Amino acid sequence: MDRKMANRKLIRLSQLKHKLATENLEETDWVTFGVIVKKVTPQSTNNGRTFSIWRLNDLRDLGQCVSLFLFGDVHKELWKTDQGMVIGLLNANPMKPKEGSDEVCLSVDHPQKILLMGEALDMGTCKARKKNGDPCAQIVNLNDCEYCQYHIQSQYRKLSSKRADLQSTFSGGRVPKKLGRKNPSLKERLCQDGFHYGGVSSTAYAASV
Repeated sequence: MDRKMANRKLIRLSQLKHKLATENLEETDWVTFGVIVKKVTPQSTNNGRTFSIWRLNDLRDLGQCVSLFLFGDVHKELWKTDQGMVIGLLNANPMKPKEGSDEVCLSVDHPQKILLMGEALDMGTCKARKKNGDPCAQIVNLNDCEYCQYHIQSQYRKLSSKRADLQSTFSGGRVPKKLGRKNPSLKERLCQDGFHYGGVSSTAYAASV
């Protein structure tokens, strides 16, 4: 690997969009690495030639994928490559994306410009379930977390809501029975259930105890 990388510029896949916009990579000997997170069903061009598309990600920014188009001999030799494979790309050619899209699209003109490196052990799917009970299919980096951003944020909102309810309970001066001591003080007993005696509320009396 060191020999193959000698004198070549390494560009992270998640930084490729910025590099393409600010640098002329056509004059640079560069390489990038990514994981095949999705394979699009092979399609046909207008002249009947079959091609395939791989969605690539470096598992750093799961919201930004790069599309690699495989044409000709590249498609014939590599289209059966499994999803989840780590690949290296040597001097890939930028392609113009579809109108209205800012997605980075690449292609290579020879199968040897794609290096198959093995299975991505850190790639997995979210462990949570959807509202209908089906498993969530979102890709995650298992080294970071077993849950996708959507379910992490959903759980955070639930915890925040519970925390707000708990703070509201205590802000009223009430002590939940489950959290109270077995032998609460007079002040605690008075604050648990409000009542009036002699024109004075128990809460007001407790404040003076």
